[in-house]
Amino acid sequence: MKLICSIALALAILIQPTRADFYYAGVGAISCAKIAQDYQQNPTEIGKVMMTWAQGFMSGANAALGKDQYRDLAAMTIEAQEASLRSYCDEHPMAEFWKAAMDLYFKFPLKKYTPRTSR
Repeated sequence: MKLICSIALALAILIQPTRADFYYAGVGAISCAKIAQDYQQNPTEIGKVMMTWAQGFMSGANAALGKDQYRDLAAMTIEAQEASLRSYCDEHPMAEFWKAAMDLYFKFPLKKYTPRTSR
């Protein structure tokens, strides 16, 4: 876990914002080209960093939808999710990683929240 945090911190430090304000930070603000390059050097750790950031981003997006609906993040395996992120980055190397996460997020089915009944 320390290694993952160290890699995420190192990646975040490498980010040089080109403008004074931005909406995404950390791994999400890194270019897909940089993610792909780092993935080739250390696929296991970079894959974990990618998935950790993307899962947190998508969970936050779900929370922003409100309590009536959500995207079912369990509808796709973790391996398929990582493959989707990598595929997006391969096809859009100049895009920031958050766009790959957003693309993945919209692949999940939108569902209505139904409260569980207590027994």
